[in-house]
Amino acid sequence: MSAISLHTLRHDRALLLGCLALAIVLSWWYLVRMAGGMSGMDAPMPFQPWATFTMWMVMMVGMMLPGAAPGILMFAAARPQDSPGASLPYLFALGYLLAWVGYSALATTTQWGLHTLGLLTSSQALSGQALNDSILAGLLLIAAGAFQWTPLKHACLYRCRSPLGMVAEGFPANRVRALRAGTLLGLYCAGCCWALMALMFIGGLMSLAWMALITLVILLEKVVSPWQHLANGLGLALVAYGGWLLFMGLSV
Repeated sequence: MSAISLHTLRHDRALLLGCLALAIVLSWWYLVRMAGGMSGMDAPMPFQPWATFTMWMVMMVGMMLPGAAPGILMFAAARPQDSPGASLPYLFALGYLLAWVGYSALATTTQWGLHTLGLLTSSQALSGQALNDSILAGLLLIAAGAFQWTPLKHACLYRCRSPLGMVAEGFPANRVRALRAGTLLGLYCAGCCWALMALMFIGGLMSLAWMALITLVILLEKVVSPWQHLANGLGLALVAYGGWLLFMGLSV
């Protein structure tokens, strides 16, 4: 590798890392501002589908991109020198986020349904809306915890931790294939993390502390070596907490 190509590679990697960091910072800045704007609002508000979808999409960028960044950088490092330009990692990252656009639409629809059924708290203050039924919250926690033990969770998490398995099958050396590979990685990550993201309905949809905690858990699942033990242990904790909420709700 020539000195020029090595310099170009380092420049491209630094630029990609900077873009990922900027997207994450701007997403959290938006979420912090939105949470701050809701802090004094106690009255119920009408459901706004597009605003809610935007909130979920920004939340996905802020919460999922930190865990995906190492995989995106590994993809960029695996790019052959003769591949067409430096745009492939960005298209890969875009494809990854497109998968979460679909999840955001599904989450928005779910929130809309829960809002219509009156199953969310009416107050917008502090943490935003959350499930107002401890039985339903307990069942959701138990379901999310049980999913942590399933082969589907483990298979999706294995593929989500690194895109190198897909690269080993042949580097997607054109723009369409790079976008498709990123979307595939995003689908694996959505399959892995959808239940954890659904826990936002437990802690509050605009709870910054809850967002940070789930982001940390997702990041640890992707970077800690004994990930099976971490996933299974988290599942046990979620089932235990959900069982306690379910017991408290049934005993009222």
